[in-house]
Amino acid sequence: MDNIRIVLVRTYVSGNIGSASRAMKNMALKHLTLVSPRSFPNEEATKMATRGAEDVLSASTVVDTLYDGVRDCELVIACTARSRSYDLPTLLPEQAAELLYSTANRNENTDNETQPYSPPASVALVFGPERSGLTTDDLKLAHYRVSIPANPENTSLNLASAVQILSYELRKCHEANNDNHLNQSENTHCDDNIAQQQQNQQRELPTIAQTEGFYETLGSVLEDAGVAHKDDPRQLMQKMRHLFARAEPDKVELNLLRGAFETIKRKLNSN
Repeated sequence: MDNIRIVLVRTYVSGNIGSASRAMKNMALKHLTLVSPRSFPNEEATKMATRGAEDVLSASTVVDTLYDGVRDCELVIACTARSRSYDLPTLLPEQAAELLYSTANRNENTDNETQPYSPPASVALVFGPERSGLTTDDLKLAHYRVSIPANPENTSLNLASAVQILSYELRKCHEANNDNHLNQSENTHCDDNIAQQQQNQQRELPTIAQTEGFYETLGSVLEDAGVAHKDDPRQLMQKMRHLFARAEPDKVELNLLRGAFETIKRKLNSN
């Protein structure tokens, strides 16, 4: 659980930060990142974190942007019921937890010497502000989104409740891993597609910072080549993001692509 990070973005109600800390502590999650909270540190947050979760709250990291909060992560899953204009593959809570946990703990419990070693990775589970949720720009920094099934007539969940539900799913993965009795009958939600995604997580994936650096290079090349539409270059880049997100290149593959595009950029600028 040490590599799993809970990220709260632009939280409006300070008490929700404390309540989320308690939810995390209940399930043995330690790492809380706060992105531009409206008010923190705050007496109400401290009050709601009482009865054991003060250490989670006091150890929390405050950053200005979501990028700063997840830049070193290889896997980011956004908790939102809304797809916005930038849709992502959607997971159920148990699927999201399985993917996060397997990535954060990959190769720690394997004796397969023929499998290339990739170290455990930092992963993040992101929650948006209470009033408006995550924006399109926020979702562009995620690989998947998780949606908690709820009453269609009232789908809005309290922030701390959402953190509690997904923290519990992560705890279930941890307990099953420790007991060494996770089998297919208990893992009915892990369909073939999710199993393949978990297998892919054994590869070392690029961090958010590396991925965003690649997109910056790609966007610059497309602009220099005159491919991007001058009136709205973001539309093309959004489609490119979808394309490469589906391809899911690993760290080595992304570095090869970025190197190739940087060479093309130099050639364009020299003519």
